[in-house]
Amino acid sequence: MAIFRTLHTTLGLAAMAQAEATGTPVTLTEMAVGDGNGNPVTPTESQTTLVRELFRATINRVFQSPTEPNRFTAELVIPASTGGFVLREVGVFDADGSLFAVGNLPDTYKPVDSEGAFADTVVRLEFMVTNADVVTLQIDPNVAVATQQWISNHVTAAFMIPGGTTHQILRKASNADGDTEWADPTDANVVVDTVEEQQTLAAAQTVVILTTCTTYGLSVYIEGVRLRSDQWTPDGVDETKFTLATSYPAGSKLTAVQNEPAGSAPAPLVKSLNLADVPNKATARTNLDVYSKAEADQKAPAGAVVHFARNTAPTGWLKANGAAVSRTAYAALFAAIGTTFGAGDGFNTFNLPDLRGEFLRGWDDGRGVDTGRTFGGAQDSQNKSHAHTGTTDGVGDHDHGVTIPAFAYGGGGSLGLDRNSNNQGPQTYTTSPAGAHSHTFTTNADGGSEARPRSIALLACIKF
Repeated sequence: MAIFRTLHTTLGLAAMAQAEATGTPVTLTEMAVGDGNGNPVTPTESQTTLVRELFRATINRVFQSPTEPNRFTAELVIPASTGGFVLREVGVFDADGSLFAVGNLPDTYKPVDSEGAFADTVVRLEFMVTNADVVTLQIDPNVAVATQQWISNHVTAAFMIPGGTTHQILRKASNADGDTEWADPTDANVVVDTVEEQQTLAAAQTVVILTTCTTYGLSVYIEGVRLRSDQWTPDGVDETKFTLATSYPAGSKLTAVQNEPAGSAPAPLVKSLNLADVPNKATARTNLDVYSKAEADQKAPAGAVVHFARNTAPTGWLKANGAAVSRTAYAALFAAIGTTFGAGDGFNTFNLPDLRGEFLRGWDDGRGVDTGRTFGGAQDSQNKSHAHTGTTDGVGDHDHGVTIPAFAYGGGGSLGLDRNSNNQGPQTYTTSPAGAHSHTFTTNADGGSEARPRSIALLACIKF
């Protein structure tokens, strides 16, 4: 019959004796396991090593027995990925590397994860000392591994959340993580917002129209007495109206209370309605600092100029027609453009740019292409300076002949012919030649009243 035991080696006994003499505790640092060279082993005091060591690691922890102060346990964790050998022997080593205690184990095969190992293996070696002060208790947080048994024994609700008394419950004290408190289950605080309004009934009045409350989750009181559900009927369409089953004396006080604990008010917002049941969407948008779709469709920076394919200005825009408009009514636009395009009356108004019939040109802004131009300044129509040249066709050196028709003698002539001359037939004269020359000419004016490219007219508007 095999006997399994743990004993101190000669080196271990010497270390404990020295610890008692000097007051310096023994520090255990490592543990090792082996397979006994393939055979069962019997530990002896003279051992300085294991028979065949197969795995060594830093001690996971050394702890003291809660019931026996002189009993200690050293713990070794063998990872699931390490194995493929039989465990037959175990030893504990001190800080000097000496074998402090040694023990034998039942033959136990340590598989690896590929062989089906799914968890780490824990090996513990227990030993006794005559004086508990000679051993240092230790847990290295850098290497310590929490075993399943330790978690089962220590990680419990009672361990993690101490306190409380019988029948108390643990509840959140605030929305902060971990902020809890123990309290009696009957100590429940119910906070319900209520909306209340009061009206004075007239004689024979049965229809009541609410101004503050609605009929959702409404309770109705007449002179302080609550009406049953069959004593009033909410309107099927108008949630601010209901009808009393009977009339009450003139001057009776009606109190409408909404969302009281005894009422039947539904959730403030129903998830399936996707915010369609928000009571006042405009106020909600204001609180959220967001625009509606219609507002967002019109948004652009004040002073933006856009051409529209329509002849009216859209909402949020003004025609850029040079009009004088209010400095207070259009404060954002006035802050953007000031009196650049005119000061209006100099006090209450300012002028919009007048873009009717104009081509827009980018401001030079120091580039040097359109020099001497102020921002917002206008220019008249103009063509770039140029000249036209031309000549008539030259005809070279030539003269011109002149023939005078025959005429009858009738007294002195303007050509100085002698009345006594018998030559009364055609006469020919020749002009003097003028040499090669040309003639100047003038072209006729053409075109309209301005210089312009091909264009299309759209409405220019400015954002206010």
